[in-house]
Amino acid sequence: MLINHVHMQELVDRIEENLAEEVNIIRLADFFNMSPWHFQRTFKSLIGDTLGGYIRGRRLTKAAQLLLNTDMGIIDVAFSVGFNSHEAFTRSFKSYFQCSPKVFRKNKPSVLLGEKPLLTTELYEHLAKGMQQEPFIVQKTEQYLVGFIADIPSPFVSNENYCDLLYLPWTTLLERQKNIGNRISGTYCGLMVSPTGNFVEDSLIYIAGVAVTSLDDVPLDMVSHYFPEQLVAMFDVFAGTEDNIAKTVDYIYGYWLPNSPYTRGNGSDYELFENVTSFEDPNLKSKYVIPIVPKK
Repeated sequence: MLINHVHMQELVDRIEENLAEEVNIIRLADFFNMSPWHFQRTFKSLIGDTLGGYIRGRRLTKAAQLLLNTDMGIIDVAFSVGFNSHEAFTRSFKSYFQCSPKVFRKNKPSVLLGEKPLLTTELYEHLAKGMQQEPFIVQKTEQYLVGFIADIPSPFVSNENYCDLLYLPWTTLLERQKNIGNRISGTYCGLMVSPTGNFVEDSLIYIAGVAVTSLDDVPLDMVSHYFPEQLVAMFDVFAGTEDNIAKTVDYIYGYWLPNSPYTRGNGSDYELFENVTSFEDPNLKSKYVIPIVPKK
């Protein structure tokens, strides 16, 4: 039996219903008529994460949610997600979220970049058809950007839709780009900027910009942005909608980055468009770019 999205959803449902229990790999493999080795290899090839890594991430993500949203004691949270001791839970939680459960609850972070997103049918199909799972690792030279901004609700702290707010900066940019000196034709970027750098604000600054070779001639009503030389991971995205970008970000931070030999570097993520002749092209592709550094 090949694993399709229906089977994957059934598997995910079983995991979610039994997060506190040990998953029986042999029984799951039998359900799919596979050997345990073949089953686990297939899961990793489809999802980009091991089954054990996925389950561990879901348990700790659930624990983080309980710490933030309930008054349960830390040991009760640990038991509820399948840990047998306070020590084992604290050690695993600290490794995953870079702080202890006690400090995590006290600080109440609104942004959990390390959380493991639920493997929904939509995310599974996006991994199969909507993006390239393995990125290009590139040392990018310094870059400059000139464009227009909009204030948007932070997607990291709310589910408020912001897509309509991007229309004005992009249409204004495309109408006014000929006024931008040193412009690199056909190369554009869209990025969110956090004033604090931590992405904990209720609103962020979105920049729609065109790449330029220098910042010598920036019109007064436009803004500029500088990307230093840095190592980046570039993921091909086959359909440039905000929904697909959101799923790509879920995959990068929830699956690829924890299993890669890299950690996130300093600076902003951005969506990169290259060799664009028209944004109305139905075959328009983009790249989602994140700064990275090798793990020590």
